[in-house]
Amino acid sequence: MFKKTFLLSLILGSQLLMTGCAVVYDIGQDSNQRQCEKIQDWNERKTCLQQNKTTYEQYEKQREDLRTKGTEKK
Repeated sequence: MFKKTFLLSLILGSQLLMTGCAVVYDIGQDSNQRQCEKIQDWNERKTCLQQNKTTYEQYEKQREDLRTKGTEKK
């Protein structure tokens, strides 16, 4: 019984940690978007919003690609 409870706790904990990173990323993106919306020039605002529309999944993939490329060069 203890092993099952421990395993379940471990799985749930890891899920919360992974989800937590996405939540922090989303909060940062929301903050960036609010800053972009304050820009008066329409073209600058549009550029700012385009730069800040990367989803957490896209960000993680880009990060992993960079990490992989960095280890391949060595």
